Amino acid sequence: MTDLTLSRLARDWPGKSHPSEHPALWHMLDVAAVARHLLIARPIRGGATDAALALLVALHDLGKISNSFRAMLREGRGQIWRHWEHSALLLRHHDAVLADLLGGSDSVRRILYEAIAGHHGGPRQTPTASERQQQLHEIGPEAVEDAEQAIRAVAALFPGASLDDIDATSAKPLSWLLNGLVVQSDWIGSSPDWFPPAAPDMPLAAYWARACAQAERAVAATGLYAASVTDAGAARILPPDVSPRPMQQAARDCALPDGPVLAVIEDATGAGKTEATLILAARMMQAGKADGLFFALPTMATANAMLSRVQAAAPALFDGAPTLGLAHGRAALSEGFRGLIGGTGGNGGANPETGPHCTRWLADDRRRILLSDIGIGTIDQALFAVLPTRFNALRLRALARKVLIVDEAHSYDPYMEAQLKRLLTFQARLGGSAVVMTATLPGRMKQGFVTAFQAGLAPPRPSRGRRRPTVPAADPPAAPYPALTIATTTAELTAVNPAEPTVRRVGVTRLPDPAQAVQLIAEASAQGAACIWVRNAVDDAIEAVAALRAAGVAADLLHARFAICDRLDKERALQAVFGKSGRGRAGRVLVATQVAEQSLDLDFDAMVSDLAPIGALIQRAGRLWRHMDARPAPTRPVPEPVLHVLSPDPDRVDNARWLHQVLGAGAHVYPPTVTWRSAQALFDAGELRVPDGLRALIEAVEGDDPLPLPEALQGDSFKHIGQQMVERQLAETCLISAAEDFAQDAMRKVWDDEQFPTRLGVPQVTLALARGGAGGLAPHAGDGPDGWAMSELQVSKPRFDKLTAPDQTDPAIARIKQGWSEARAACTIIAPLGPEGRICEGLRYDPELGAVWD
Repeated sequence: MTDLTLSRLARDWPGKSHPSEHPALWHMLDVAAVARHLLIARPIRGGATDAALALLVALHDLGKISNSFRAMLREGRGQIWRHWEHSALLLRHHDAVLADLLGGSDSVRRILYEAIAGHHGGPRQTPTASERQQQLHEIGPEAVEDAEQAIRAVAALFPGASLDDIDATSAKPLSWLLNGLVVQSDWIGSSPDWFPPAAPDMPLAAYWARACAQAERAVAATGLYAASVTDAGAARILPPDVSPRPMQQAARDCALPDGPVLAVIEDATGAGKTEATLILAARMMQAGKADGLFFALPTMATANAMLSRVQAAAPALFDGAPTLGLAHGRAALSEGFRGLIGGTGGNGGANPETGPHCTRWLADDRRRILLSDIGIGTIDQALFAVLPTRFNALRLRALARKVLIVDEAHSYDPYMEAQLKRLLTFQARLGGSAVVMTATLPGRMKQGFVTAFQAGLAPPRPSRGRRRPTVPAADPPAAPYPALTIATTTAELTAVNPAEPTVRRVGVTRLPDPAQAVQLIAEASAQGAACIWVRNAVDDAIEAVAALRAAGVAADLLHARFAICDRLDKERALQAVFGKSGRGRAGRVLVATQVAEQSLDLDFDAMVSDLAPIGALIQRAGRLWRHMDARPAPTRPVPEPVLHVLSPDPDRVDNARWLHQVLGAGAHVYPPTVTWRSAQALFDAGELRVPDGLRALIEAVEGDDPLPLPEALQGDSFKHIGQQMVERQLAETCLISAAEDFAQDAMRKVWDDEQFPTRLGVPQVTLALARGGAGGLAPHAGDGPDGWAMSELQVSKPRFDKLTAPDQTDPAIARIKQGWSEARAACTIIAPLGPEGRICEGLRYDPELGAVWD
């Protein structure tokens, strides 16, 4: 093919029009050059196969060689079919040419065509025969011929490319990785800063050389793959003068079989599970199982807290300066994360040459954060990968080369549990490894995670009815605790000695009514004890603070219904008092909801807790006499740690509203069957024996053979079982299949992340609090780039919908929203605060109490 022909092809078919035209052929080579560079740095299959994948990436925008796309760019005409749909059609149309160039079977090529054509977020809808004819007419005969010329020209740049080593079975998981590669390459290759428009008369070979050089610089600017895994990471996680705890030693010593591995770490709070996990992750990376890691945590607060811990460990894991990112909806508000941003093209931020950092390119998108050497985020950011969300394959590709680390795995409901199991199946199928950390994981739940991971290691079979899983039986009821399980096609469980600081006994007493809780806290506070009352519901927490203050006890309050700015201020102040290095804690009292259960590293002398599931109670008790090295027993103002549980008597259950006798709104938060079993098991035991007594308590409540329920709660038992079945089934109907290829169920709608739930629960509405002033409305948090974001809070949508919301058509509000994105303006209600913090009739905001329903 002559340069004259190629020049005409480049001139006739534009690919981009801003700031000036850039030929479609050149853009295809830009993206292919990025993919080639990424594949050199991180091969998928290597050799001729990876060369074929880079060639296919180049053809992702073949559909821009069409009359309709050119008319859209140059004349502003509309299109019936989009260019990526044209790409799939043209690839199919010229399949005979590609078969000669690439080899491989018809089915393999079809699977991979759909993967590269779906680079705008999801698979295309399969057209009918008549629709295919309409598409060919819209493309035009000249463009169809030129598309073949483009295929041949691009293929000449990839000599030796071949799909002959791929069969239809391996093409299915490969299609997910290929689509993720196309998206990643296209996002980089579409930047005019890195790939500026070029004239169409450049010889093909010259432009390809230019594109390859630009791609190398562009990938370097993104921060991708700049650091390398160190050979001594596992030995450097702990300081040289610190002896490893038993689980950390087990993580050093355990055998790691070849191939993808799932590790399950079960140990008590404070046993050093995070460091043990980092040791395992370092060993997995050294063994070539991964190039990085991603921490998936239950909440934004726990993710924020993990950032500094992992940042300190990063130099032990990587040679060079690894990228480190935070991925959740409010990551931009994290001061720690903002301090890491700036690696390229930004002012300030971390130094990309000397330590962990995050480039602007990575920080600009939550999905890109997963491509960092080290990612930290909420579990939701990983679960989006197995839901029909836009660009889910990019998430899957990113996670497949990471050690996926799931913390607090016991805390997920059946809906999220089903998603996590599917994610583990995908992780194994795509060649990735994982670590699951937990303090209170029921045996059935653990076995479900192991089985799901093993399903990803087995060759997928046609779905013709259910088949029995060929996996080991669940752990016996007397399974050891702490324990480390290493699972591949088989699972090996190792008993681990408890860490000495975690071995303790916590007394348990029952408080029959809130008045006694108030009295107990008042007496303990008077003795100088730092006290906490953990409540199940926000309204009950506000009520408890009022009762304590009425009794003459000054009490702080923390829950999730504060504006972000106020909550962060409170968390910092409480950490300074109740944290490991806290000061002025004598006699101080905190009333909090579940935010104190997981998110904050706090230490109390005396604790009251509303009755909750046994796992939550164990977690809450972990904040009792927590930092014994800083505050040994003789310095405590109370003689021993005791968990006081506000609960009715589980031996006297007269009706299904048993728990409502003592708890208000908090009685509705958890299933009554689970709370009753928790009360019965805990009060029968009379204490928490940590860690050797935890397994029995967990299995008595959540195991396959739990405590029998009283007659009055039998109806709730059926209701609870039914609800769990509904939640699991709802998840199953939403999940994508790990056994199929990228184009599965092409008629299914693809959703934006914000529109597809990773969690069930009461829908929330976001309010942005505003205060009036001489210059109009201003954010409650004050002026500044994050003023409105820091002024947000969420309240129950069903409750809020019964009220008269602030009028969003008010000119003052409309002016503010003009500068917002369409999605943000639609889902956020600006709420001016009136006298006494009035938001609207029925709802007010108090900086000391949060959002209060009248």
